[in-house]
Amino acid sequence: MTLPLLLLLAGGLFAAEPLPDWARQAVDRPPSKHSTAVKTVVLLREETVAVDAGGMLSIRERGVIRIAQPGSGPVSATRSYNAKTGRIREFRGWSLAPDGVVTRLGKELILDIALSMNETYNESRAKVLELGAGKPPGTVFAYEVAEEEKTIFTQYDYRFQEGAPVDVSRFELSLPPGWDARASVFNHEAFEPQVAGTTYTWELHNLPAIATERYGPNLSALAPRLGVSYFPAGENKAGLKALKDWADVSSWLTAFVDPPADPGEAVRAKAAEITAGAQSEVEKIRAIASFVQRTNYISIQMNLTRGGGYTPHRAEDVLAKNYGDCKDKATLMRALLKAAGIPSYLLVIHATDRHFVRPEWPSPLQFNHAIVAVRVSPETVLPTVADFPRLGRLLIFDPTDPVSPVGDLPRREQAANALVIAGPDGGLLKTPQTPASSNRIESAVEASLDASGRLDAHVTRTYFGQAASSIQGLVTERGNDELRRSFERPLANRMGAVAVKQVATSGRIEEGHLQLTLEIGVDHFAQLVQGLAIVKPGGLALGHDYVFAAAERKMPVSLAAEMYRDSVRLKLPSGYVVDELPDPVKLDSRFAVYQASWKADGGDVLFEQSLEVRGVTVPAREYATLRSYFEGLSVKQVAPVVLAKKK
Repeated sequence: MTLPLLLLLAGGLFAAEPLPDWARQAVDRPPSKHSTAVKTVVLLREETVAVDAGGMLSIRERGVIRIAQPGSGPVSATRSYNAKTGRIREFRGWSLAPDGVVTRLGKELILDIALSMNETYNESRAKVLELGAGKPPGTVFAYEVAEEEKTIFTQYDYRFQEGAPVDVSRFELSLPPGWDARASVFNHEAFEPQVAGTTYTWELHNLPAIATERYGPNLSALAPRLGVSYFPAGENKAGLKALKDWADVSSWLTAFVDPPADPGEAVRAKAAEITAGAQSEVEKIRAIASFVQRTNYISIQMNLTRGGGYTPHRAEDVLAKNYGDCKDKATLMRALLKAAGIPSYLLVIHATDRHFVRPEWPSPLQFNHAIVAVRVSPETVLPTVADFPRLGRLLIFDPTDPVSPVGDLPRREQAANALVIAGPDGGLLKTPQTPASSNRIESAVEASLDASGRLDAHVTRTYFGQAASSIQGLVTERGNDELRRSFERPLANRMGAVAVKQVATSGRIEEGHLQLTLEIGVDHFAQLVQGLAIVKPGGLALGHDYVFAAAERKMPVSLAAEMYRDSVRLKLPSGYVVDELPDPVKLDSRFAVYQASWKADGGDVLFEQSLEVRGVTVPAREYATLRSYFEGLSVKQVAPVVLAKKK
């Protein structure tokens, strides 16, 4: 054996061999024009799915990726699968160097990994083949994966693109004779497939790179994707389920999710214990919700299409083991509520993108998270209650979120399409969006200034709703030191060197609010000039975080509904009086309304401001107006007050 061949084998590579025809065709195709800033270009993204009458899927995925710029990082291919109901039969890869040398990537380079750190309930795995980092521009990575999978219903989703530009993206579905297919295209104008017999092909060309922007939509709301439903011809011996509308989806899922929520003896005893001191309906719900929030969360990877992942564990088992995933925690809460005489339903939602679920495609594949809809009487009045035509008033709550109490919802789950699973009475529901007043920050600053320009201040801030949840999450995950730094940075940007000497939190997140106190010191808060002192009281109001870049905007801007109220009382140094105050300010727009005032109050200056941000989505064409509004607001907030020495 020659030395070069030995070296190739030792590196996990086989001797040179030709690229497969499909990969060579992608490489030889005339290149599309893309931004010079992109690191990689996907020359081909393809998935073919063949369905047999028994529900077995034969899947083949192919990809060809070209490195366009130095420093692109590792290029890889990942294919997830279910170890119980499917298998990856083949995984092959090749690299094509800029000089034309083709190298087959060895099987020892393929990793088989779990999709969760938890191995207790983990059926989902993935195989990964990585080309590695540091490859020169012009290098091409090609891969091919063959998978077999037993399906339990008749739907499939395909993403034409992730984020990088794509020259050709293709999805092909082959069905048994007599079957039919319907599809919905999202994040792209609708187009029809090419049909040959019972083979359907959807294909897109020259997809530009997708750049995500601050305050913009998630990638999942921008990348083109396809939802396909296919239907057997009449009755089928395999018992495959055709889901044609949302009532079908609700009815089908109910058989999975309701039986585990029946309370056994242990659950009934725990419910009685938890609610022993509760008098009203909402008190019982809060007591149960708080208990379930403290139940340990463990990710359990059981994908719906690969193993029936909507089936939760029995509430009795979750209670006994004190852990579970989102659907387990929701099921435990439902069982405890039922034991307390309060009906509820499992509600499935997309956890990270409120715009992801589209009504036109009735499919469980659009959801990745389970929460709870509690049926409540008119006596329970909270911002997160929604009216549902067939079931009445439903209180929406996420028992997996540890810092959002009853009456609140994580922002990403507000104003989102969610599915109430309630047999034929179930269906899509739009979750409530809490008003700005429910997500507010109220701040009071008591400060004193000495003749040298030094300031000492005591700050009290009270957080409500999701504002409180954000602070609680920061403290829980990263501690008080990071909390202190989160205030030092914006204050230093306005006033220079700032010492945050003390940070403390109090209050109960279960009651929807938290209080925070700060002690700060600034050596040169006042600018002293020939008997005058210039101060900016508004700089002590920590205010908002709406800062927009000067670059051209491509995506819409999504603003959350929230409110800020600040007051600053600044005690003047001995011998100084107010010489000049800014005029009151009111800036009203469809984005927000801002008001500010400055007053002389005895020996103090009193600054007050309020900002109410409207929960709106602003198109990119209005970006310059939006940016100008918030820049003007920031300037007005730190308008100077002039103090003069008494004569």
